[in-house]
Amino acid sequence: MTTTHEASRHGTTPAGDGRPTLEAPRVLGHVRAPGARRPGRPTVRYRRMPGLDGLRALAVAVVVAFHVAPATFPGGYVGVDVFFVLSGFLITTLLVREHRDRHHVGLRAFWARRARRLLPALVLVVAVCTAVAAVVGGDVLVGIGPQLLGAATFTSNWVDVASGATYSGALLPHLFGNLWSLAVEEQFYLLWPLAVVLLCAVRPLRRHAPWAAAGLALASVGLMALLYAPGTDPTRVYVGTDTHLFALMAGAALAFWHARPVTGPHGGDHDDAHALLPGGPRVRTPRGRLAVLVGGVAGAVVLVAAVATLRWDDALAYRGGLLVCAVAATAVLNAVVCLPGVGAQLDRGPLGWVGRRSYGLYLWHWPVLVLASATLGAVVGPVPPGAVHPAVVVVTLAVTVVAAALSFRYVERPVLRRGLRGAARDLARRLQPGPDDAASRALTRRGWALAGSCALVVGLCAAGVVNAPATTSVERQIAAGEQAARATQARPDAAAPAPQPDATEEPAPTEGDAIEEPAPAEADAPAETAPAVAPPGDQVTVVGDSVTLASAPALTAALPGAYVDGAVSRQVKDGPAALATARDAGALRPYVVVSLGTNSTANAASLDELLAAVGPGRRVVLVTGYADRPWVPGTNAEMVAAAERHPGVVVADWSAAVAADPAVLGPDGVHPTEAGTAAYAKVVVDGLTRAAGLGSSTG
Repeated sequence: MTTTHEASRHGTTPAGDGRPTLEAPRVLGHVRAPGARRPGRPTVRYRRMPGLDGLRALAVAVVVAFHVAPATFPGGYVGVDVFFVLSGFLITTLLVREHRDRHHVGLRAFWARRARRLLPALVLVVAVCTAVAAVVGGDVLVGIGPQLLGAATFTSNWVDVASGATYSGALLPHLFGNLWSLAVEEQFYLLWPLAVVLLCAVRPLRRHAPWAAAGLALASVGLMALLYAPGTDPTRVYVGTDTHLFALMAGAALAFWHARPVTGPHGGDHDDAHALLPGGPRVRTPRGRLAVLVGGVAGAVVLVAAVATLRWDDALAYRGGLLVCAVAATAVLNAVVCLPGVGAQLDRGPLGWVGRRSYGLYLWHWPVLVLASATLGAVVGPVPPGAVHPAVVVVTLAVTVVAAALSFRYVERPVLRRGLRGAARDLARRLQPGPDDAASRALTRRGWALAGSCALVVGLCAAGVVNAPATTSVERQIAAGEQAARATQARPDAAAPAPQPDATEEPAPTEGDAIEEPAPAEADAPAETAPAVAPPGDQVTVVGDSVTLASAPALTAALPGAYVDGAVSRQVKDGPAALATARDAGALRPYVVVSLGTNSTANAASLDELLAAVGPGRRVVLVTGYADRPWVPGTNAEMVAAAERHPGVVVADWSAAVAADPAVLGPDGVHPTEAGTAAYAKVVVDGLTRAAGLGSSTG
């Protein structure tokens, strides 16, 4: 999240003696004048650039919309890239301007200003939401310790990568999953000033600074495309600082172009001392302004199209799509910089109000959404996977706006006006009793209430960390399923050989592959009239992913004696190896159930390879997958096509069963609930029943 400083309306004199001035400009940033003593407040204060608050408001609005209505705004996450572009532009401009004015950049002062802007609101959000999570309990506390560590060290993105968390919240959303972007920005704030000092100080590099930033952007997007693997979770390439640096660098390149680290022939003597851009925007001619306006409109159109269509897990996003969005955001920002009238209109009314509080809105909305979903889920009932109940949306938006407004008024703005120590002294004075009551009590009633509230929050945070469960309810369900699956593989009869083929049959191409056509359970009934029934469990092998594991107890109850082999994140391409393992164990039986439609794409060739690994003489049930992932519908369609191409193959439609009753899925929208596992087992048994009624097996 990009944030800026805002001065109080009652500022201080340039000498920093604390005397109120008649009027102080709203500011974007500040530096200390060369040779001056360390003042109570900075002496050089830059006016806020019109339009930036409006852009922040629009960016935070689409991010929140993406989280509360992902189906309607599938590309709303690009609002984060708009924030990155703004941050790259603002921070670089401030650093370049300071170097021009002072021939030096006060790095310690810069980092202190960043901490003063970011830390107070962040500490408040993390403390309050952790305390509430401790009261709610359960899954929202899973991983809270590492999350707090990431928040405290601004490494949340790398903590998520190391812990295997997914941005899409595949098992359960992390309480502070939105802090990854703040971590990327803080790492940028730590390292980029050093690069700016180098670019400004070394004469041959000055004129090429915009190209240096553009080159870093291209290197970052190239690394993103290189590391991205289609059909897999793209969290690493999305939240990585190295792979998502390009948006920050796009803004930095624009800043270098406008701010011009090389002083002009007059040495900057005629620059407006309070203007952030020395000498004003670079584009000044009517024709240039028209071109900038056209570029800004085109960029806005691109961003709107991306918000409406560009899914987070779409391969296009990682192969240039996000770069295009960053360039589009840069074009919009350039239009705002060069056309102050446009920016002034953006800052009017609600957009300006929201933009000034955008940092708090971004911080609060995600943990509030997670907590509201956890507390209201049992009340409002199930919703389709990937959707958020309207009641949860209303509560989330209301709490977020109120919390962000209170944080801005009572925490962020006082610290910006007075600094951390000054704001603390002001608060202490307000909470101390007057001279008449000083002898009888140490604090006012309001002071005791605040102190008690802080103590309660700290105690609840500690209790939450100590009592946090190690795994989510879904992970515990999967672990129980793994035990049930291992039990089926350890039974003495699990490795019993499959029935041998008749002597009249031709030899099988691979030893042990050709087996006898499985007979219906009631062999003495006429084949033409006997209704098909599911085969007994000792004739069934099940190979699947974590959905199969979560349902293993229900499968073994419905099919006693079945061989069940599941693995978390198993994909279609892993199926042949799993089938080979079952064959080597003598457990590849006449009926084979394959449930691998959740985690990856599949095409005709991969499914043909999978069915070839099953071998001839068997009947196969392909179970469709269900998840809010772009490849699932295509994989399911390929399964249907494979069943049409191959005799002895049927499709068990788990996707249709979920669509008919979304309540069978747990909170992650992928794995079935305990009751839903019975529905999953029923879908498998129905598929086996239809497979038993087929007139032929796989060839």
